[in-house]
Amino acid sequence: TSRGRNVYTCRLASSDEEIREAQRLRFQIFNIELNEGLPESFKTGLDVDEFDPICDHLLVIHQETETIVGTYRLQTGLHAQKNLGYYSAQEFDFQPLEPYRAKIVELGRACIHAEHRNLLALGCLWRGIKKYADRYDARYLVGCSSLTSQNESEGAGAYNILKKHLVPQEFYVEPLPHCACSLEKLPEKTVKIPKLLGAYMSIGAKICGPPAIDRTFKTIDFLTWLDLSLVPASILEAQ
Repeated sequence: TSRGRNVYTCRLASSDEEIREAQRLRFQIFNIELNEGLPESFKTGLDVDEFDPICDHLLVIHQETETIVGTYRLQTGLHAQKNLGYYSAQEFDFQPLEPYRAKIVELGRACIHAEHRNLLALGCLWRGIKKYADRYDARYLVGCSSLTSQNESEGAGAYNILKKHLVPQEFYVEPLPHCACSLEKLPEKTVKIPKLLGAYMSIGAKICGPPAIDRTFKTIDFLTWLDLSLVPASILEAQ
């Protein structure tokens, strides 16, 4: 359990009911607020997929109201190998990352309630992720960071901005051919990089290569990589 100055606490979900609450929050943010997400979620008001029963669900709980206000889905590389594989491998060719599998935690489905998008809640989430990585002796975090867009030129524009944060060659990953985002045409306006992705970059995260386009979830995704051993402890503690 990690505390954000007693306003928030962060821990793994310990019941089906808590996972359902996290799925409800994901639906509210992805489908309602951002107009992305899975179309079938509207039937249940929950964002659910086949990875949910397999993964761990990190929760940010607002102490005062005892409500779940943030969530992140986590699995280790070794856990992925025994089950459905990496979620992100549906869009990206993970072969170059195979030598690092035992040291990887995959992150996904990140969201924080609009009223709680502050440094305390984000910091609480970060400390929870770091604790999870430490528990499994993991060094690398990997996962999709998304733009809410289906406009490939926006993906190209974002890549133009983000490629200064490209990983070293040994971690370079291409999107799978069927979901590669065309980089030929640049947008007329400068693309706004999502806050969460900007926050990752500010502590040293990199992108693994060009983006993929997710036609089902209605996003453009960058595979994002963070080597925790290069992040100063003071940053993780201060977040």
